[in-house]
Amino acid sequence: MDAEGVQRQALSPMPELLSYWFNADDGLTMCRYINETIAGMVAVVPERFYGLGMVPLQDPELAAREMATLKRDYGLQGIEVGSNVNGVPIGDPRFEPVFAAAVEHDLAIFVHALHPAGMERVIGPPIMAALVAFPNENAFAVASVISGGLLDRYPQVRIGFSHCGGSFGLVLPRMMHGWRGLGDKLMAKSPLEYARTLYYDTLVYDLPTLNHLRELFGDQQLMVGSDYPFVIRERRPGHWLGELELSEQQRDQLAYGNALRFLGVE
Repeated sequence: MDAEGVQRQALSPMPELLSYWFNADDGLTMCRYINETIAGMVAVVPERFYGLGMVPLQDPELAAREMATLKRDYGLQGIEVGSNVNGVPIGDPRFEPVFAAAVEHDLAIFVHALHPAGMERVIGPPIMAALVAFPNENAFAVASVISGGLLDRYPQVRIGFSHCGGSFGLVLPRMMHGWRGLGDKLMAKSPLEYARTLYYDTLVYDLPTLNHLRELFGDQQLMVGSDYPFVIRERRPGHWLGELELSEQQRDQLAYGNALRFLGVE
């Protein structure tokens, strides 16, 4: 962290550890082990780490009950969830108990792509899945949260997305076009209005693209990501802050302020 200029980091499970394909009891055992492990790491250097845990989303009611333990027993700030649970998108109404519990217990939800749709159409070495399929999977997840009505029923919920929402930045104008024609037959409010209540990490690896997404989503909704420890991670996360024309307030928001607000530790 010191070598890469990172002062504080939010620790979260590697997505494959989410283990939604286990039965619910085994999934709960795995979740508690991971939550204890992350809490233990945070406890060693609490001034440098925050923690996100996990819950067994294959049983949403069980997952919602387990949410109560995250702050009380582990001191964690929220959970990481997959973009889908055994093929069911995270915005599906069956997961509403988890979003309700997040609001009740003031917990953040960070969504990471998991087992993307369309993998059979990705050609090339395995890394191509991370480069091509994961961004599209993230877009499905963001769209499902918006179109499923979760943000109408739980407007206070704090939901963040990896990889700046993937390809959602290109999907959103199409959703806007559809909404202008269909209005409340599609959803209650503008898709853009919903999108600007969500959080996104900044992992797009390209300044012009990042500037476009800053304008689309708003500086107040973006937070520095790393994708550590994977091969496509960003070295020296946030190094690009010095290359943008930013006010001091904007720089502080992007560097740490938005992340602290997302985690609920302002």
